[in-house]
Amino acid sequence: MLNETVRVAKVDIDPFYFYLQCVRQAGDHDVYLLDAAKDRETDTRYQLSILGLMPLLEVQVKDGCTAIYVRHGLDRVVQEVFAAAPRPAQAPMFRPSSVGMEPSVLLAGDPIPILEQLRQTLRGMVGTENWEPFSSGFLGYLGYDAVHYLEKLPKTTVDDRQLPDIRLQFHALTVHLRGHEAKIFSIPNQMIQYLTGADASRLESLVKNVSRLVDVYTADEPELLASARDQSQSPTDIIDDVAPQTYMDNVNRAREYIRAGDIFQVVVSKRMRTEARLHPYVAYDQLRKLNPSPYMFMTEYPDMRLFGASPEVQFRTVDGSAEMKPIAGTSRGRGQTPEEDAELMNRLLADEKERAEHVMLVDLCRNDLGRISVIGSVHVPQFIVVEPYSHLFHLVSLVRSRLRDDVSVFYALLATFPAGTLSGAPKIRAMEIIDELETLRRGPYGGLIGMVDLESNANTAIIIRSIVETEGQYYIQVGAGIVADSDPSTEWQECHRKAGALVDILSRPLTVQK
Repeated sequence: MLNETVRVAKVDIDPFYFYLQCVRQAGDHDVYLLDAAKDRETDTRYQLSILGLMPLLEVQVKDGCTAIYVRHGLDRVVQEVFAAAPRPAQAPMFRPSSVGMEPSVLLAGDPIPILEQLRQTLRGMVGTENWEPFSSGFLGYLGYDAVHYLEKLPKTTVDDRQLPDIRLQFHALTVHLRGHEAKIFSIPNQMIQYLTGADASRLESLVKNVSRLVDVYTADEPELLASARDQSQSPTDIIDDVAPQTYMDNVNRAREYIRAGDIFQVVVSKRMRTEARLHPYVAYDQLRKLNPSPYMFMTEYPDMRLFGASPEVQFRTVDGSAEMKPIAGTSRGRGQTPEEDAELMNRLLADEKERAEHVMLVDLCRNDLGRISVIGSVHVPQFIVVEPYSHLFHLVSLVRSRLRDDVSVFYALLATFPAGTLSGAPKIRAMEIIDELETLRRGPYGGLIGMVDLESNANTAIIIRSIVETEGQYYIQVGAGIVADSDPSTEWQECHRKAGALVDILSRPLTVQK
């Protein structure tokens, strides 16, 4: 079973500030953060921020090929497990990993059983006696294009960034943060014995150093953030990769498909980019302050960063109890006063178009969960409530069910993927139309990010309100749900409202903290 240490700080621990302190100890490519910056969560099972430190294994999936990077010492275990598995005739170019320069294993075929086999192998090595959910497992993302591993869909969009479809890491150390308390979980001795002497010593030091960071934690700004601010430059213009007229033409083409009866709704997105002159730590810090959200994240790899402020659960489950939380229906901004806010909320609740779109996507969640759940267990305990965000209001519902015993957690993730709020209804036809209308691959946008633990619990959020940084560029992507009576110019404006917090951060003049 896992080694566990509990430490208590003198003040509440800020997850991002603590992340930066851990980065100084472990290195920027060796720490992963799932940051519950804004506590909207009422379920205690999910009321925590999670850090992963010192990755021992990384999985990258690209174009039907799976690469498994494993820290030296554990590589022979993985090689033995997949000794008889098929190999690809030709592998795509994979991204560098902090775990190793080259993959230990390259595999062909469906990644779902590969991931499930890895989960079971690691579960056997770690042991799950007295298991606490999310104390060890896979941290990472599934990009929008991971849907191709479950559904047969066209692939005509241009893959200009060559990012992995799936990227997951297993860490030697997992930290749970709740208020003053930090729980530190590290791999057990029976797994440490596979590591090299240097890695075993590094892990021992890391446990001690992270414990000490909790003991001496203060609310002061970390030096690393001040240094990042010094390295930042004032931002340049943000460029639309889709021209306004092109986007509005796409909206009209989508409406033609709706009038023809192909679909009821489809999400048409557009991408923006700018030079990465603002340090990612500064951008993320400003995002947390401007638009704190319940599912924030900061991930760093040698070749890219992915960070954001998602408001929306994709799929989550603990002990077989599953739920999705669709967000669909958007106000036209926020008011200047509480009275104006109240008026906007009432208008949103009374808007027939927004309500109809929301009901459609609640039904889609019910159908998705129905594919993998015990018959009769799908229900909607929360239906159409308004939630406030920094730049707008959203309509939100909650759908729950009981998973069938024969459904693996990775299959459940893909069976409910991507969210209907990022694709449309019916989902498969909507995704075919998205592939026709959008010329560039979405990459992480519209996918999911979070954790799958070794006991098949999952906590994931939709990758929206997010920034991808790679090769010196920041990328933002936003979309609008198109229905029969959508107005093209209004949908273009809705995209910009949704991107508001991100655009504000990346386009405002840099301010220096005093």
